[in-house]
Amino acid sequence: MSTAITFDRVSKEYRIGAGRSSLRETIYELPKRLLRKVDRKDDDQYFFALKDVSFEINKGEAFGIIGPNGAGKTTTLKLLSNITKPTAGEIEVDGRMSALIELGAGFHPDLTGRENIFLNGTILGLSRKEIAKRFDDIVAFAEMEKFIDMPVKRYSSGMYARLGFAVAAHVDPEVLLVDEVLSVGDEAFQLKCRDFIHSFVNSGRTSVFVSHNLYAVEQLCDRVMWLDSGEIVDLGKPSKILRAYMDETDRRMTSSMKQQAGYEGDRLRIASINVKNANGSEMDTFKTGDDIVITLNYESNREIERPHFIVWISEARNNMPVFAANMILDNYEMPMINGHGSLTCHFKNVPLMPRAYSIWVEVYGKDRSQILYKWRVVGGFRVLDSAGIASPNGNEEKGQVRFRRAHGILQVPYEWKS
Repeated sequence: MSTAITFDRVSKEYRIGAGRSSLRETIYELPKRLLRKVDRKDDDQYFFALKDVSFEINKGEAFGIIGPNGAGKTTTLKLLSNITKPTAGEIEVDGRMSALIELGAGFHPDLTGRENIFLNGTILGLSRKEIAKRFDDIVAFAEMEKFIDMPVKRYSSGMYARLGFAVAAHVDPEVLLVDEVLSVGDEAFQLKCRDFIHSFVNSGRTSVFVSHNLYAVEQLCDRVMWLDSGEIVDLGKPSKILRAYMDETDRRMTSSMKQQAGYEGDRLRIASINVKNANGSEMDTFKTGDDIVITLNYESNREIERPHFIVWISEARNNMPVFAANMILDNYEMPMINGHGSLTCHFKNVPLMPRAYSIWVEVYGKDRSQILYKWRVVGGFRVLDSAGIASPNGNEEKGQVRFRRAHGILQVPYEWKS
């Protein structure tokens, strides 16, 4: 199988806070750039957006790139599309390429939409005759018929991006680069963009797709590369890479949520939180069907009569509430609290699917209207499948969180009949 894209030990280094350099500064820096030697005392002024990255993409392959913010995903696409040059290494691309990265980046603000279509098309490698042949389709796709002869500096940001997408999508590329651009325009236009990308991938041409939408990555891509801090963590089939990536992401989210407690309300402070299993062992990782025991350690700066606590569990990625323990609905009344104390809520046989979850707390006064502690995340935990269960001593057995795109949040027994 022939190769469409080759990255050979590619690095990209930036200087922190660097803007446009004067001619004198450029001349001064040139020997250092050529020799790749920078004084050790200046090392903290530089960072690698990519460091010694190598991979190949075959012709006709749909290749996904995932990773947290700042991982180097967009830098990789900018290097591929010649928006920027590598500091070291070699990049080879075989075939005409179109990039859905910085939409409308080549537009001139004083030119009309019509003029910019011809300008942008020429930059992307089309002849004037080829652009004219595609012109009506570009305008129709962007839904810009009424505004095509208006200077683009008068366009809204949505109009600007829609026209940029339409031009890039109609240059008939052999290689398509896509970087999280599916939020362009309204919902109908977003659907049109998604349909175009799906049809391109299904046409057998080469595509490189960057997104935080893991469902889209799983659906579109043949292979996935996981980047973090400018380096490759893993590369392989989506089923393997997405599972490992989500496990690591959930681990980081759970760790960060441990630091959330300590917020002080007007009269009440949640000092700390303990999350335990049914045996009383402190845990941050559970499996579906486990008991989850949450203890809130609070401090009040005065007497509080009959407070009402609410503990919500929500999905950590989108904060969608899943279930709650609510003293107001339960008609449960605590006695008066004053000073230090603790409250335990025991959730039994929790049927959550594998992913990360947040713990929210809100506290009302005795009249159920005064808020003593405003709605806030105080901690979190993870749920793993049976292949990745943490033991009471904190050592996690081998296993990964599955990417369950077709499942909901709760695991409820059911059966089919036909």
